Amino acid sequence: MSLPENATARKMLPLFSGCFAYFPDALVAVAGLSAIGNEQHNPGKPLHWDRSKSSDEADALARHLLEHGTRDTDGVRHSTKVAWRALALLQKEIEKDRSKSGDKTLALLQKEIEKDREAAILQENGRPQTLGAAVAEVGVERMAGPGLPPKLDGRN
Repeated sequence: MSLPENATARKMLPLFSGCFAYFPDALVAVAGLSAIGNEQHNPGKPLHWDRSKSSDEADALARHLLEHGTRDTDGVRHSTKVAWRALALLQKEIEKDRSKSGDKTLALLQKEIEKDREAAILQENGRPQTLGAAVAEVGVERMAGPGLPPKLDGRN
């Protein structure tokens, strides 16, 4: 998993308010598709992602994207399948990057935060208090990487 160990760094990654709250219906649809896919590919078995059953996320994503706005033969929206495939593709890319070189993005963020643990110290020293400000100070090139978008400027 990609969460930093440092509490301050974890608080700068808004999983609920920056993801779940933005896309509640879409995430419910993707979770439902996971259950449907599990029953299709692993009937009667507990929910799990059997990665051996599919490895063409980008191609499958593109095929479903061509039919966005409609439903597949199983009644599931093609856009739901696009989202599932996009998450699968992203997850595999992050895992591949992490296995090659470690998750440098979060390591850089943790290192920056550990220099000055408290927000008061950060403010007193003129250091960033937000993830966006940290990116601005350290540089997008150094911060962009597995798990974080290349533009982190603190705006939605």
